[in-house]
Amino acid sequence: MADSSNAKKPRVVRTNISLLNSTVPVYAGTRVARALHEVTLDMDIYRGVRLAELLEAVYDQGKKDGARLTFEKIEEVKALVPHKNPGRPRKATQKRK
Repeated sequence: MADSSNAKKPRVVRTNISLLNSTVPVYAGTRVARALHEVTLDMDIYRGVRLAELLEAVYDQGKKDGARLTFEKIEEVKALVPHKNPGRPRKATQKRK
């Protein structure tokens, strides 16, 4: 039998946040799940709304940062690609005899 100290811990834990008329599933690590449980223990409606606003702001900022990082990477790759402006090709020079 496997030793209990060497047992693998789950990487992702599903935690539910209870709202007024529904629950929202949150997939996070065990530390984040425990912290979320502690934060939501004695939560009333006012604090729940404030937490939702805070999480929404953090999510939006993460999306902006992710988009910024993506565009920075694209600009780095574009700098590596050799580019010539389109135009009329040069005339071929003929050698004189």
